[in-house]
Amino acid sequence: VETAFGWVGDGARAILPDGVLEDFVVDGVIGGVGSVVVFLPQILLLFFFLGLLEDFGYLTRVAYLMDRIMRTMKLSGRAFVPMLSGFACAVPAVMATRTMERQRDRILTMLVIPLMTCSARLPVYTLVIAALFPSHTVGGLSTKSLLMVGMYGFSVVTSLVAAWVLARVVKPLRAKRLPFVIELPPYRAPRMRDVVRMMGTKTWAFLREAGTVILACTIALWALLYFPRELPAGSPDYDAQISAAPSPEAKAELEHARDGALLENSYGARLGHAIEPAIAPLGFDWKIGVGIIGAFAAREVFVSTLGVIHGVGDDEGSLRKQLANERKADGTPRYTPLVGLSLMVFFALACQCMSTLAVIKRETGGYRWPAFVFGYMTVLAWVSSFLVFQLGSLLGY
Repeated sequence: VETAFGWVGDGARAILPDGVLEDFVVDGVIGGVGSVVVFLPQILLLFFFLGLLEDFGYLTRVAYLMDRIMRTMKLSGRAFVPMLSGFACAVPAVMATRTMERQRDRILTMLVIPLMTCSARLPVYTLVIAALFPSHTVGGLSTKSLLMVGMYGFSVVTSLVAAWVLARVVKPLRAKRLPFVIELPPYRAPRMRDVVRMMGTKTWAFLREAGTVILACTIALWALLYFPRELPAGSPDYDAQISAAPSPEAKAELEHARDGALLENSYGARLGHAIEPAIAPLGFDWKIGVGIIGAFAAREVFVSTLGVIHGVGDDEGSLRKQLANERKADGTPRYTPLVGLSLMVFFALACQCMSTLAVIKRETGGYRWPAFVFGYMTVLAWVSSFLVFQLGSLLGY
């Protein structure tokens, strides 16, 4: 799907004249629609297999087996399948809560699903671990590999603890836990017509309801990072240098530098500078702030946003070197392993995914619960990153 939309974007770029219209259509509209439709295969497969499991009679048995574990965290046994789906993507996982009959259980499960380590976090973890953490072995295992596994374990523990706390603190979720009574249907062959019909109905509902919100937010974020289209005062004449570039490599490097300068002067960058005092205690600078803002459209956008700011484009290898070699005015490294750990903890806990919020809004029928999810996860992420960075600094790391 991404390749198809990339091909459509390249075709539109070849037809449209250079300028705001081209960038709006390609990056704003086509990129925005692509960010919605890219979830389609996962959603189709999820509902297809959920439909099969439901018709087989197996899904109810999984819920029954897992209820003994999940009940200690005030969760229903039916929450196991949606939370497991959250490792791939929170969007279809939230939609999978429809198999849960009780509204209280559905909402509680939705509140903790975004804490599971989805695939969109992997590019961020990979970049930070590869760039900022040294390579060592412990018992024959790479410390980088152990750190990646540790982030997965951290998300599982955090989501279960969060469910336990929310079920006791949030008043609408304090309802007395009902006995888990479930009818175990007989095993039988699934009715494919019913499975396909259910799959198509729920997928179209996602595209119609959540897709419009995601598209609007994507275009708004594009505008923040695009305008005003002016270079900062004192910038070199990039257009003249690009025209006189001796090689395609030099031309591409100058174009990346120009894009980085334009991004640095954008409204999004100004917002990054504005929030820098709030994120400085976490070890972050304004560049990471801009990446966090851009990552709200999709977490993996954080990597490409940092690439543009540092003038290396989408070349992740060059970006890793740039982050590792970045220095402060006093010559000390700007991005240390402690900053990297703080950043990964922040991304593990913050709800920087408008797609997830849009789907929660769609499933709950209002803005109350998505606003609550965004608020409690942002506070949790900030406090946790603050503790990691400040305690690590006190210990001399």
